[in-house]
Amino acid sequence: MSKRRKEPRDEVSATELAEMGFCEKRVQLAHIYGEQATSEQRKAMARGQVAHQRYLEEGLAATADRRCFVATFVFGPDARETQVLRAYRDTVLVRRHWGRVLVAAYYRIAPSVCRVMERLPATVVGARRMLCIVVACCETALCNRRSP
Repeated sequence: MSKRRKEPRDEVSATELAEMGFCEKRVQLAHIYGEQATSEQRKAMARGQVAHQRYLEEGLAATADRRCFVATFVFGPDARETQVLRAYRDTVLVRRHWGRVLVAAYYRIAPSVCRVMERLPATVVGARRMLCIVVACCETALCNRRSP
């Protein structure tokens, strides 16, 4: 049951240094037998990771680019669909050259598209239907990126 580390380590991490000030014996046992967390500790760590990820995403969203002309016009600025499209733009498109080119082109033509939809309200229905399909694809892609 005891798991000894096979290769000796010469370095000590900052976390281990901080823990040494808290509990030397725990650090020593973890070094000899490895990290052994109880199921409650693992659950608490998982909750902490989820909370940290949510906090990170909320912070990124607060500083994110709010431009999403057509989706904002069709669904509203804080609609779930608009948020999905912004998240896809920020996590997928702007990280690739072709995506940045696509986003730049969209920013050039989207205001004109919104003006046309404003003059022709019937086009909003078709745009909404098309965007719902795009949103579903973006949600699937975002979910696939998050799951390991």
